[in-house]
Amino acid sequence: MKIDPFPGALTKQKKGYAYAYVLTDEQREWLCKWFPEEENSRLMKASGMSHSTLHRFARELHLTKSKAGMKRIRRRQARQIKRVCERNGYYDSLRGHQPSLACREGSARMWQEIREGKREHPARIMRRTNPRRYRQWMQNKSQARKEVIRKEKLRVKYGLERKTRLRCIVMVKYTRSQVCRRYNALRRGYIVMQDCSDEGGERYNIYYDEQTHRSEAFEQNLQQDGFHVLRLSPDPSLEGGE
Repeated sequence: MKIDPFPGALTKQKKGYAYAYVLTDEQREWLCKWFPEEENSRLMKASGMSHSTLHRFARELHLTKSKAGMKRIRRRQARQIKRVCERNGYYDSLRGHQPSLACREGSARMWQEIREGKREHPARIMRRTNPRRYRQWMQNKSQARKEVIRKEKLRVKYGLERKTRLRCIVMVKYTRSQVCRRYNALRRGYIVMQDCSDEGGERYNIYYDEQTHRSEAFEQNLQQDGFHVLRLSPDPSLEGGE
């Protein structure tokens, strides 16, 4: 169904200390006619309103979607989603197939246009057109990142293998001198373990084997800094050396 053109343009009036959009009688009649039957996205595009402005007018006029209107809206949205999923290869991916070539090329072309400044980033569009949804999306991202950091800290605490490369995770609080000793030990061919936590017991252990370029003075400096120089045991979990 084609929406009638929006009568005129939105105007602002001063209310208290701020300015707000107001509707004329014709614009109010247009909104009362089409709001119960059409998607908000189509109404926003036709009238030039933002998401928050449209909902403010709907609350002021006590407008809601009709049952028949919601049924048609869901039917149209389902058809649109199906076309997009077929074009992007989503159904094929559910069946174990890779996304279609057209989907991969379209995605690469979209991000290239964004990098070149020819196209606006989807997140910026959502922040401008739907601030509430954008805030919810950012909150979900923040919670997900906090959960990843929490789990990574637990892996580091108990000496488990790390799953991410987050630089915000401090594995062990060595002194500056100890950091330099460990780095120089790796350059000489000494071996340090991945598990350098207190619980794992490998925090201050440095190993050597037949290929290590050993130095008595260097190993004395390691021991003075609190490290233990030990011979390599069979099949260790390595971080460097060998």
